[in-house]
Parts: sequence; structure tokens; C-alpha cells
Amino acid sequence: MLDLITRHKRLPVPHKDPFQIGLDRPQFGQLAVELDYLDEEALADCLAQQRQHGGRLGEILVRRGLLTPQQVADVLRNQAEWIATALAGQLKGKSFPYPATLSVCLPAYNEQANIRDTLTVACAILPAFVQDFEIVVVDDGCTDQTAALVAELAEDEPRIRLVRHEHNRGYGAAVATGLRAARGDLVFFMDSDGQFSLLDLGQLLVKMQGHEAAIGYRYARADSLRRRLMAWGWNRLVGLVLGVRVRDLDCAFKLFRREVIDGVRLTATSPAINAEILLQCAQAGVRIAQTPVQHYPRYHGEAAGCNLKMITRAFRELPRLFRCRLDARRQPAVPLLMATPQTELE
Repeated sequence: MLDLITRHKRLPVPHKDPFQIGLDRPQFGQLAVELDYLDEEALADCLAQQRQHGGRLGEILVRRGLLTPQQVADVLRNQAEWIATALAGQLKGKSFPYPATLSVCLPAYNEQANIRDTLTVACAILPAFVQDFEIVVVDDGCTDQTAALVAELAEDEPRIRLVRHEHNRGYGAAVATGLRAARGDLVFFMDSDGQFSLLDLGQLLVKMQGHEAAIGYRYARADSLRRRLMAWGWNRLVGLVLGVRVRDLDCAFKLFRREVIDGVRLTATSPAINAEILLQCAQAGVRIAQTPVQHYPRYHGEAAGCNLKMITRAFRELPRLFRCRLDARRQPAVPLLMATPQTELE
């Protein structure tokens, strides 16, 4: 049963200048030691295993019987509360938990090996950052047990919602479905494969002050050289063709105000959905903040966004987006904050 409400221990929050926190955060293993869940020797042994074979530290600790899933959630909750307290001074007139309802949209395609951890971690971390939240998981025609696992977790956690595509429609379509299904004042999306940490959400919320969107860029990107080179080339091409120039276009860690999402058209079915959204934001003068976020290796499953089919689809959608850019130049700009919502194409 998914039980992330009971609080066992709370670690005192260190006093640290929030302007110096950057990407620093209390380390998971050391917090587990401070909470008396783990001893230093056991931690060192598990860290050695992680360095040699990879994997998430919490997963290793649970598999070896050194921590329970509830204790893992408790450590994550303490990490989130530490970060929220350290960043609170940067929120002018507000505090954490941030006074809003957040919709977290997770596109998922055959993520049965990752989805349970992703959702459990989200439910442990999010209460430190926002007053209320929902998690919308989009099953993009999965052929494995992803949907069944989400449905099982949703029985115990009503803030988890499952939205399904009968067949695989592509990454962009899954993102669009999640954004359109979102009900929150703030709308956020990230991948469901565990390569991002919601501990970085606090930085995006701080950056939202004076902005309508906050997007991450991957600090020390944990991908192969091939993927990094492809991403660099795609970033440069989109900047040249569409005039969208951000540090990390396809970083799937983006936060928007509700009005922005209601005002954009979502038609791309490939990873070009990022370019489509940011192109319209740029055309409408939406203020976008950028901030570094942590990036981790994918430990389970295979990434679908870099396969030949998705790459080909993205390149095919680029000329259409270029025509949209040209059309927008001929028409008066309509502020996204006043625009009528547009649904994605079927």
C-alpha cells in the first residue's frame, strides 16, 4: 500500500545562505545516517556497489533490506523540506509550501521499471514545495504493465490520475494530453524515467517570480556522447530555424502558469513539442526563466525519444513550425495570457 503520509523523523534544517545553495543539497545517504536509519559502514558498502554497477541508492538500500520504502520516502521528504527552507528567503511575499495547486504531467511509454519509484518519490517530495498537487500520468499506448501499476498506486493516492491513449501517439502527443488534462494553477511536466529529481522543483518555483514560465537545463548531463551531440545539433537547428534560443531545449523539466498552457496550441507529436511551446511563448512575449537542474542516468528501460522514428518525426514537424513562425510575423501578436485554449490534433 502506498503510504507517504506518516512522518517518522524530521531532520533539523541547517542554516545556509539560500543564494549560495545552487545545486547543493543534503545527500540522500548521509541523511539516512543522520536519521539513524543506516550506519556509515553500510552506506559506504552500498555507495561502492552503486559506483560499480549503477542504480539508485534508495533502490539498492531497499533491495538489501537496509531501508524500508517508508524510510526512503521519509529521507526524501527531509531532503525536500531542507531545500524548501533554504530557498524560502528568495520567495518575496510567499513561502513554501508555495500557495498554488501544481499539476505534474508525466508522459510514459513502457516505463514499468521506473513508474512506481517516480510516483512514490513525487508524493514524498511535492508536499514540501506546494500546498496541493495532482500527478497526471499519460499512458501513451504502453504494451507493458505501466498503466496497471499507475492504476494500483492511484487506488491508495487519489492525487494520482491515469490518462490513456489507446495506441502509441508519440512523445509530443503524450505531453499535450497531460497538459490539457491538468487542472492546477501551475502546470509542470517532466519525463517519468527517473532522470530528473523533483528536489529541483523549488528552484523553478523561485524563478517563477516575475516570469510566466521557468525551465531547467541539465547540469552535467548524464547521457551518452551521441545523445549529447544530437541534442546540441537539434538545439542549434531550432535556434536557427525558429529563433528559439534556450540553453537546453528538450530538457523535460518545465513549469508554466496555467494561462500560458491554456493559450498555446499543441500539435507536435514528437519531441518537437518543446520547440512548439517555446516558439509560441517567444512570439507572445512570455517571460521565461532558466535554471540548472540535476540529471541522472537512466537505470531501467530504454529511452524512446532518441529512436529513429521520433527523430524523423521531429525533423518532419520542423518545417510546419517554421511556417507557423512566418504566419505569426504577418499577424498581430495575441498575448498567451488572454488567448483561447487550443486542443491538440488527433
